[in-house]
Amino acid sequence: MRALIVYHSRTGVTENLMRAVGDELESRGHKVEYHRLEPKRPLGYLGAVWAALRRREAELDAALPRTLRTCELVLVAGPVHAGRTSAELNTFLNNMPDGVGRRFGVFATTGGGNAEGQMKSVKMRIEKAGGLIVYEDAVKKAVVNSGQCAARARAIVEQLLRPWVW
Repeated sequence: MRALIVYHSRTGVTENLMRAVGDELESRGHKVEYHRLEPKRPLGYLGAVWAALRRREAELDAALPRTLRTCELVLVAGPVHAGRTSAELNTFLNNMPDGVGRRFGVFATTGGGNAEGQMKSVKMRIEKAGGLIVYEDAVKKAVVNSGQCAARARAIVEQLLRPWVW
């Protein structure tokens, strides 16, 4: 199976989790590609919150993936800013190529706030593009320390690879 991991990470928590999930998928024989959503001009914390509240998009440093057709699984992850998706993640979700028939895992990382608004927004846009949500998870920053990250990644991959999902 080919998996694409699309993520935005401000503090490194999201990146660490997605790398651990990718490593676990690779250890089980799957091919994993990573696409980090990096802005051309990084925003400060308040600027990032303001952009998220206004549902803005960011100008990205690298082009978005042209197609998702080569991947059976797409994992989308990003931090929660004031209960909303980051501007970088908005750019991907609003311009997502051909999600029809793809299986998606959706992740939100939060320092302690509520990720419900972000998860709902991300899932709605993926389903509108024709994707099927097979896994969703809101991860608290405190939960994903170095000792727990690999164990959490194994649990996530077990859920992603459930037989009834495929």
